[in-house]
Amino acid sequence: MACISVVVITYNEEKKLKNCLDPVAWADELIIVDSYSTDGTLEVAREYTDLVFQNPWPGFAAQRTFGMNHATGDWILFLDADEYVSDGLKRRLKEILLNGSSFDGYKIHRQEHFLGFPIEHGTLNPSYQPRLLKRTKGYWTGGAHAHFEVEGEMGMIHEHLFHDCHNTISDFIARIDQYTSVDAYERFQAGQIVGRMRILFSPLGMAWKCLIVKKGYKDGFPGLLFSLCMGIYAFLRLVKVWHLNQKVE
Repeated sequence: MACISVVVITYNEEKKLKNCLDPVAWADELIIVDSYSTDGTLEVAREYTDLVFQNPWPGFAAQRTFGMNHATGDWILFLDADEYVSDGLKRRLKEILLNGSSFDGYKIHRQEHFLGFPIEHGTLNPSYQPRLLKRTKGYWTGGAHAHFEVEGEMGMIHEHLFHDCHNTISDFIARIDQYTSVDAYERFQAGQIVGRMRILFSPLGMAWKCLIVKKGYKDGFPGLLFSLCMGIYAFLRLVKVWHLNQKVE
């Protein structure tokens, strides 16, 4: 039976980390890469593993690469601290470890949650995230939306990885401030120019797309709120690109 390492990147995840680590406590190796948390994250992490490392935040891809370089398992499962392995996904992972696989990496279906409600529709669905990789068979790249490149074939796992990112509106605001900054800088570096009319109308288009085109309305009132928040995300990203361009004019 093959061995599996689980790599989790953290920063101030004291409240969520236990929910992340409990479902993967069976793994052969748990590796926590922390970006110098100021809460009780390290104390929680050390209840599960001695393989706790601190590394200044270098970006998503580089931080996961740092964790990957410390892993010794045949397979590596990459998680954020707000991602939880479902029972079905655990069974599927154990099946791959027991029976082997012709694939060198997998994208896993991620079930989004917003304010505690599952979000089945909208612009983030269906969401398949690169999370399972044969060690030495790939590398991480990219910025805000980091992913790994596989030296072989990529498979799909349909069992759920729960994503419990936005428990509160405060969670959402903190996350999108971080992600839109990284996203905007990448777009600025690529030469994107944003006009004033686009700042005004594109966020409305994003909310409409999420709610109507991608059928977010089927998620009820949480789906409406999530669609509006996706519009806010688009607005903040565009404003940040515009502001970066203003600084160089």
